[in-house]
Amino acid sequence: MEEKNKTTNKTPDYSKRFIIFLIAFFVVFVLLLLDGFGLFDGIWGTIGRWISFSLLASGCIALLILALLAFSNSQKVTVKKILNTDIFPLVDNVFDEREIVMNVNKLLRKKSGEKSAAVTFSTFKFKKEVFLRYGYQKESDVVSTIFFAIDKIKEVQPKIVYGYDYSDNFMIYIPDIVEKKIQALLEKLTELINNFLGENKIDIDFYPHYGVRIRNEEDISAETMFQTALIASDYGRLSSERGGIFVFNETMFMKNERIVSLARDIERGLQNNEFEVYFQPKFDLKLKRFSGAEALLRWHHPERGTILPAAFISLAEQSDLIIQIDYYVLDRVCKHIAEWRDKGLRLLPISVNLSKRTVFSANIADYIEQTIKKHQVSPLLLEIEIVESPSPYDVLYLLSTVKKIKALNISVAIDDFGTGFSSLSYIKRIPFDVIKIDKAFLSDLEIDAKSRGLVKEIIKLAHILETYVVIEGVQEYEQIKLLQSMDADCIQGYYYSEPLRPEDYLRFINDNKFERGKKGAGK
Repeated sequence: MEEKNKTTNKTPDYSKRFIIFLIAFFVVFVLLLLDGFGLFDGIWGTIGRWISFSLLASGCIALLILALLAFSNSQKVTVKKILNTDIFPLVDNVFDEREIVMNVNKLLRKKSGEKSAAVTFSTFKFKKEVFLRYGYQKESDVVSTIFFAIDKIKEVQPKIVYGYDYSDNFMIYIPDIVEKKIQALLEKLTELINNFLGENKIDIDFYPHYGVRIRNEEDISAETMFQTALIASDYGRLSSERGGIFVFNETMFMKNERIVSLARDIERGLQNNEFEVYFQPKFDLKLKRFSGAEALLRWHHPERGTILPAAFISLAEQSDLIIQIDYYVLDRVCKHIAEWRDKGLRLLPISVNLSKRTVFSANIADYIEQTIKKHQVSPLLLEIEIVESPSPYDVLYLLSTVKKIKALNISVAIDDFGTGFSSLSYIKRIPFDVIKIDKAFLSDLEIDAKSRGLVKEIIKLAHILETYVVIEGVQEYEQIKLLQSMDADCIQGYYYSEPLRPEDYLRFINDNKFERGKKGAGK
């Protein structure tokens, strides 16, 4: 895809422009001062002096404005340079969820009666397929490939606004369009995406489930347009494996009643304390003892029994329900730590996984601080796990959030490393304390030399960055021996323990066969 270079090579050197304008400003400013003291009166007289003074003053102001503009643009370019453009080439006019909603609302207010459409589609399942077949590098290429395809569509519809949300959904706003033209446009988009995927050596066809919300004359907001487009897309995924175009209509609410009912059940379950936090211990390979645990949620539904997160988290992530769930888990974990401390029981740091939406949509650092103060727990007993950012454009926001959390003396981990958009520049820029390597890397660790080499290099790089390495999803002793030889720090997985209820977790960490000095230590 040669367009990548076209996009990134056009960027002017704003830093040089800033320096040139700044030097010119100081030169003119010095001349202005000299003229003001009358040093040039012998050359052009008193009247000429005031004319030249006015011209020099105007020149100073103009050069200062140009210098400030160049500086502002240089900062934007600097933000782009910290991103790994090989993994996520930069495309102009790409918005995140907050920005696209804000910008579309502005457009809707300007042209209230204009027909337009909101389109959404998910890449979650497709990215998983690409990752399993080709690895994380190609998976990361999927998003940039789709962005380039949408950018190509802009040649036909130049006023398109598009972006990416925190749940692997693309969001497109198409102004001044009727329903008949949408089908042809989206079919062309699918064709372009698959062509670009082929050029990028990804031999898997992508069939999006396009959710479409048409806006006629009715007065609806951007939020409503995209939310209902998401409902249509979800409905499409339930209806068809081969993708298609699904235009929202009110009957989808009824046909999607199970999902709506589940969302209501989640809200009720949070109010009724139906959710319980389980704990999965983490074993330090060098200390030969358990060094912490991860908090994992289970839902004890009054009618459906125990429900695992996979059955409800993806739905919750489509709305602010996931923020409520994350807050609930944080509060429960701190409450458990306080209770165990008061009883004089063994305490290990507990890690809490935060969703993308919580990290990017809520003032999470303030909530964490309030919660640890509420339960009076040591921040050293808490660790926050953050999943990889859905977009490198959010790296500065994430950097700010991580710094705020670390300022509370809480360590921060990057979860599921290697399955999203992380790059060396990303993990170097953001001061993570822990890198958790996803279990997907372990699937063929014992039989594939390339997989072993890749994991070994990731561990080595993590240690260069002075981060602690946790390997997730380990189930076999052979895997542990290999990972130990690669200098991994810590193991989390069913080999040591499944996620345990609080009372079972306390019994386990106080009486188990794995810790130093006990029979079978480390085995």
